[in-house]
Amino acid sequence: MGLSQRNGALLLVFVAAVCMEFYQATHVVGIRCICPSFSKIQRSNFTDFQVTEVWVGCDRVELTLTRIKLDNSTETLCINPKRKLGLQILSCWERINKDKSRKMECLNKQRRLEDRASED
Repeated sequence: MGLSQRNGALLLVFVAAVCMEFYQATHVVGIRCICPSFSKIQRSNFTDFQVTEVWVGCDRVELTLTRIKLDNSTETLCINPKRKLGLQILSCWERINKDKSRKMECLNKQRRLEDRASED
């Protein structure tokens, strides 16, 4: 009986060590947010956007826009999801139920809003 108590104690210590390792594995050092800072956005020809939800390495929703520059190269910009443009895109993203095949609807809507603002 003494041997089984000792085995039980060793098993308990082993399980506790494994649980501690799993807990520490969720807090990976060196991983951070994709967007360390936000860009100030002027009117631009956006071709795509990416929404990154909160995850282990970052405690905030991140929004990146891809645009075509004057030299026809592409550039990815991080925008603040709490500012006007970010809120509009995220609102549209939620409205289309995060359907990636419908992302252009959000960008086209944004273009129409910018066109109306420039006409005023």
